[in-house]
Amino acid sequence: MLELFTYKPILQGFVVLILTGFAFPITGVYLLRMNLLPLRFMLMHGAILGGALSLAMEVSPFGGTLAINLLLVLLITWMSRSLKSDPGQLSAFFMVLSISLAFIFIYRFQIPAKDSLGLMWGSLYTLNSLEFWGTLLFSLLLILFQALFRHQLRAVFFDADVAKTSGVNESRFYYAIILITAITVAAAMKLIGALLLDALLLLPALIASYHAKSYRGMILWASFWGGLFATVGFLLSLVFDLPASSTIAVFASIVFLLLIVAKKRMNYP
Repeated sequence: MLELFTYKPILQGFVVLILTGFAFPITGVYLLRMNLLPLRFMLMHGAILGGALSLAMEVSPFGGTLAINLLLVLLITWMSRSLKSDPGQLSAFFMVLSISLAFIFIYRFQIPAKDSLGLMWGSLYTLNSLEFWGTLLFSLLLILFQALFRHQLRAVFFDADVAKTSGVNESRFYYAIILITAITVAAAMKLIGALLLDALLLLPALIASYHAKSYRGMILWASFWGGLFATVGFLLSLVFDLPASSTIAVFASIVFLLLIVAKKRMNYP
């Protein structure tokens, strides 16, 4: 199996997957603590729209997914604040609109089925240099953001009003988290696809929420689980010649189920 790492696509895929495995669950913690799960679904569908539009234009899907997600972030932020609309309702609206437009582009431009499925399953081994280094840089910046602003983020997640009275600009951190979520979803879509990105984004955060006793503990445990899922899932995919994204998702789901069962038995002897 070690000789497989002599191939550049596999080595690059492994390196970027491990780093994102540790970094992306941080975004998952943000989503859980701020109750922004509807935003994640909207961005996932927006990423599919961006990918379909990019395939129709014969350009890199990663750039398209990122551009559409950033546009959706700007729209939903502006509409929710200026029009005083509920972000959850806006997310549902844009989610339906995005996926509908995506299928129109796929049908109208006769995008091959294998390329359309690539949006759903990801393409870990087809990263170009810009995507590889860009994803690594974003992952490192995400970890740095958490490290530098951990106290302010803890205050925002505890109570927005308390954060304001403590001198924390709650709105600025809200916008930053939405922007981070948009980029994370676009990057995760490229790596493991729309249908499986929760294996790196949400499952580690959900598992951490069951046993972490503090915000700091939740961040650390979520990163640990995400890194574990990415590493073990990737290696298993090489051993058994399986798709990396699916193997990671299945492994993460099994661990999640086992931990839930173990927790239930501990609580009800």
